[in-house]
Amino acid sequence: MAPFFTKAWLDELPIVVMACGTVVAGLWVANIVFDRGVPNYISRKIGHGAGGLAFFICSLVSAPGWPIVGCAAFAVLLMGARLVRPSAFRGVGGTGRSETVMAEVWFPLVAVPVLVVGWLWLDQARVAVACLLFMAWGDGATGIVRSQVYGRPVKGWWGSLAMLAVCLVVALVFIRPFWVGAAVAVAATVAERLFGDYGRVKWLDDNLAIPIVSLGTALGLLALSGNL
Repeated sequence: MAPFFTKAWLDELPIVVMACGTVVAGLWVANIVFDRGVPNYISRKIGHGAGGLAFFICSLVSAPGWPIVGCAAFAVLLMGARLVRPSAFRGVGGTGRSETVMAEVWFPLVAVPVLVVGWLWLDQARVAVACLLFMAWGDGATGIVRSQVYGRPVKGWWGSLAMLAVCLVVALVFIRPFWVGAAVAVAATVAERLFGDYGRVKWLDDNLAIPIVSLGTALGLLALSGNL
């Protein structure tokens, strides 16, 4: 089990501030783009990209405490905005999207159990971060490609191929052995294809499904192969 904080926790505060600033900037730019007429299903991918960069930056810290606290704080912030001022983060959700879809809340919220189980409990920091990047950058890529190919928010094979390519690169960097990472990349792509408001299983948001399926697949394969 990894420590929640290490002795260097205060020294790592600038990294945390950088990660939080990246998220805030992404939310702000997403609002600007949305206000200029870009559909929400495209503008929210800016939030995906910024969130992924924040996850990547957080992988530079020595313990999961800051990332867990930061993700929980952003989940509370986004949920509070949903309830009190839905227009605040319209570029990634709120009034910019159906009131029943809380994808922008699930995005940071799902990171909490993934980081707790993958990093804090099992001390697999790189695997936990990779599973979150599959959601942030992989799902972001598929949305952008589909918007260009199909011109509307729909699940399609070209988008799935784009996501798989991004996830394979992430797996190559973060997960060892690579065959495990490749298998997890495929699982993440399948999860994105099946779940969400445009998938076959609509009751579970793909922002929740992708990291959960990815982490479960990764930990299962690492355990079976003796690498956990």
